[in-house]
Amino acid sequence: MKLKSNIIIIMLLSVMFSGNKNGKANDFIGFWEGPHPEDITKKFYIQFIYHNNEIAANGFWTKKGFYDSKFKVDSVRIANDSIRFYIPIWNCFYIGRLSESKYINGGFMCEGEPFDSVSLTKNNEISTFLTQAKPNCTSKGYTYSYNRPVFLKDNIQASPYQSSMDSLFIYSIIPEIIRGDYGRINSFLLLKDGKLICEEYFYGYTHTDLHQIESSTKSITSLLIGIAMDLGFITSLDEPLYQIFPAYKHLETGQYSYISIYHLLTMTSGYDTENDAVFHAENRIDYAIKREMAHHPGDTFGYDGGNTEILGAVIKAKTGMYADEFAEKYLLTPLNIKSYNWDILKQDGFPCMGGSLKLRPRDMAKIGLMVLNKGKFDNQQIVSQYWIKESTSVKTKTHIKGDSYGYHWWNIEFKSNGITYETIWANGLGSQFVYIIPEINAVIVTTGFNYENDSWSITGGISKYIYLLGN
Repeated sequence: MKLKSNIIIIMLLSVMFSGNKNGKANDFIGFWEGPHPEDITKKFYIQFIYHNNEIAANGFWTKKGFYDSKFKVDSVRIANDSIRFYIPIWNCFYIGRLSESKYINGGFMCEGEPFDSVSLTKNNEISTFLTQAKPNCTSKGYTYSYNRPVFLKDNIQASPYQSSMDSLFIYSIIPEIIRGDYGRINSFLLLKDGKLICEEYFYGYTHTDLHQIESSTKSITSLLIGIAMDLGFITSLDEPLYQIFPAYKHLETGQYSYISIYHLLTMTSGYDTENDAVFHAENRIDYAIKREMAHHPGDTFGYDGGNTEILGAVIKAKTGMYADEFAEKYLLTPLNIKSYNWDILKQDGFPCMGGSLKLRPRDMAKIGLMVLNKGKFDNQQIVSQYWIKESTSVKTKTHIKGDSYGYHWWNIEFKSNGITYETIWANGLGSQFVYIIPEINAVIVTTGFNYENDSWSITGGISKYIYLLGN
């Protein structure tokens, strides 16, 4: 009976929308908001636009008000005050009727399911979060205008740019970010000579919003290991894992017996790399430690978040504190970092070390500035100079040409206008990056939502213009 009813509705729709009359098409142009059926933090939006003199549509999901993903919308038909469209991924038609120019009363018709009533509400303000990096940036004649970073009493010195070349760098790269040349970049911060001279946010983000920094969390883990060494909790990076985790007897056998803290830090432990399996395991640390060996420790670089999860367990075993507690006491509080979240994917008190920490971009900048200043921030030595130098210098080549690896820090080169700038890099999927360029005394921070785009394209943009900051 359901299939028969749907066939009848489709036939009625074909008659109703035949000829594609669009006398009220302009009333539909814009963004229309609908709810998620189960998650109150999510909403979907349908954007109707003119494309080649016809009505077309785009679909978007938001989570907690910010862009989350997009989906395809097909077969838009408008007849007077009625509308129909099709969402392929759901295999559903939506049919509705305009009411007061602000609402569409209707619902979804999906094969084999009863009609699902869903009203849509017009909300053009959401464009700032979905399609416009800056308000009105898609309007004809829009030009970017620089704004001096604001002083916030957070131990960061805010300042206008100091030279015409700084200005040229900013006015070169920021318009390209706004244009979308590097995907969805949500923030871009530049510190030069210890001063924050550029702080731009896009797609509705502000300086108060936390960003999951993904694998840049690994570089934070490296700093925590260094602090644990500075304080004497860890006495040698050559200590084998079987001494730290005596309950795991297999660590005393075969190739496992050679694995040390050093190998975990340099991603040369020899473990079979199973990143997805590790992060979906009910007990990440147990799974990571028990994995098969693929190489002899020290022989081969294998980028693997399981190594970082084990390092979190090393911190707990050596200090008696979970890594997030240890970080709060010895790293985050000294850096005056008060707003963060490390609860995502926490298991039995152990935070996820491979990519779950959420920080504000300004606080990411503090970490970069501390590393640039050899472990010192606001006249306080937070991490030893020795560890900063040791952990950020090249320890092994990687699977990526031109990229090297230290202790959970990447080493890359910016080649700009014939000049090479050695750069220390915290690298997180989606464009969650901290670039530290000692030669020009600069730190650059980006966050983004480039999971559907090239996460690393912004690196090329920075490389194109970075020579300007060296003049």
